[in-house]
Amino acid sequence: MLNWKKNIEKYTNEKLVTLYISIFSITESVINPVPVEVILIPSVIKFREKFVKFAFIAAIMSTLGALVGYLLGFYLEEYMIRHFIDLSEFGEVYGSYGSLIILIGAITPFPFKLVTIASGIFKINVLYLIVYSFIGRYFRYQIITAMTFVVGPKMIDIFNKIDKSKKVISKVL
Repeated sequence: MLNWKKNIEKYTNEKLVTLYISIFSITESVINPVPVEVILIPSVIKFREKFVKFAFIAAIMSTLGALVGYLLGFYLEEYMIRHFIDLSEFGEVYGSYGSLIILIGAITPFPFKLVTIASGIFKINVLYLIVYSFIGRYFRYQIITAMTFVVGPKMIDIFNKIDKSKKVISKVL
């Protein structure tokens, strides 16, 4: 009765999984509220030997998405500040700690799109954005894919046992 297993098989074929990871990674850095882990974890469960490749692709595409977010912030600064929120008081802090903010935003579950757009608004050096985004995102995604590589098969076994237990209980009842 585990429909998620069927969905994994249905939507993560080897030809399209890289495209899915790429799309989710780019859009997560700009507008998408759904984290790329939603695609990464099932992909690594199905294609275990590709966990390093998937983390690398996600990091590269997320960094490209960070550039899009940066450009949005850079060119729409006046509009965004005038219509949404005045961020001028954060400019000095962002100027002093921008690289660290980018790195922390890339690694943590904090919405990375806010970091990328703010980097453009505060005109952070785009090279810092590229370098720290890639390092942070690769670190994050590699931890997730490596953990899935190690723990994923064990979790599948546990879910299969739970599924079998549910079937036995439903037959008894």
